[in-house]
Amino acid sequence: MKLYKAVINPISNFSTPLKGDTFFGQMCWGVKYIYGENKLKTLLQNYDKKPFLVVSDGFVSGYLPKPKMPSILLGENPDEKKQNRKKVWLSVDDFFVANFSKAKTNKEVGEDKEIFVVRNSINYKIFTTDESGFAPYSESEVLLTKKDIYFLINEEIFSLEEFKKILNFIAISGYGKDTTIGKGRFEVEKIEEFQNKKAKKFMSLSPIRIEGIEAKNIYYDVFIRFGKLGYERANTNPFKKPIVFADTGSVFEFEEAKKIDYLGKAIKNISTYEDVVHQGYSIVLGFGGSDE
Repeated sequence: MKLYKAVINPISNFSTPLKGDTFFGQMCWGVKYIYGENKLKTLLQNYDKKPFLVVSDGFVSGYLPKPKMPSILLGENPDEKKQNRKKVWLSVDDFFVANFSKAKTNKEVGEDKEIFVVRNSINYKIFTTDESGFAPYSESEVLLTKKDIYFLINEEIFSLEEFKKILNFIAISGYGKDTTIGKGRFEVEKIEEFQNKKAKKFMSLSPIRIEGIEAKNIYYDVFIRFGKLGYERANTNPFKKPIVFADTGSVFEFEEAKKIDYLGKAIKNISTYEDVVHQGYSIVLGFGGSDE
C-alpha cells in the first residue's frame, strides 16, 4: 500500500468535521456513482482483511496533532498544564523527531472560524412554516483553513487515477452535511506521496478500533461516533449503531521497532443495511527514534 498526502483548499463553509471515517464513507459513495455498485462491492469484499483505502482526518496544512500521551511522557512542564493543553499541533518534522517542546496552539497555526447560522423550521409536508410561524434555530458552520488529508491506497485493486477522480468528485459535490446548499466544497491543491518511518511508537490519524492490537502500551482518548448514512439511504433509516473509538492522536508503543502502515479493523453489523462497512482502521505514523 502507498501513502499519499492531499492538500485541499476549502472554498465554502463546512457543516461536518473532517474526520477520516466520514470521509471514507463519502469515498465509497463516490466509487458507486462513478464506477458502479459492482466496483464498490468488489473493493469492500475483503475490506475486513485488507482495506483498499484508509483515510485520515483533516489537519492544519504542514502540521500533525500532538500525540495523546501523558504530559510527563511528552516532557512537558507539569507546572504549565493549562498552557500545555492548548499546544495541540506539531510541524511534520518536529513530530517525526518527537520534538514536543515545539508544539503550537490553534492560534499560532491559524484557527478555523466557527460561524453560527440562523435558520427557520419548515414543515416539509406543506413546505412552509407550521401554525407556530417563525421558529428560528441556529446551526454551526466552520470556515476551514488549508488542510492536509492522508490516504493509504492499495493500488493493486484501487488505482491512483481512480482515487483522484473520486476525490475531485467529492471536492465538487461537497463533503458532509448541507452539500445541497453549497457546503463542504474544496479544491485539491496537490497530491503527493508521503514517507512513513520505522519506529516503536505510532500515532493514529483518525478514530480507530483498538480491539486485537497487541501493543506494549496504548494511550488514547475515547471518541463515540453516532453515524448516519447519506445520499439515497438518508431517506429511510439512516442511523447507525454508536461506535466506540480511540480518538485521533492515539499512540501505540511496541517492544521492537517496525514499519506499520495502518492498524485497527473494519466495522460491520451497525445498520439495518447488511452491506454497510465503517472504517475502523487508521493510518499510523511512526515517531521518535527506533531505539526509544
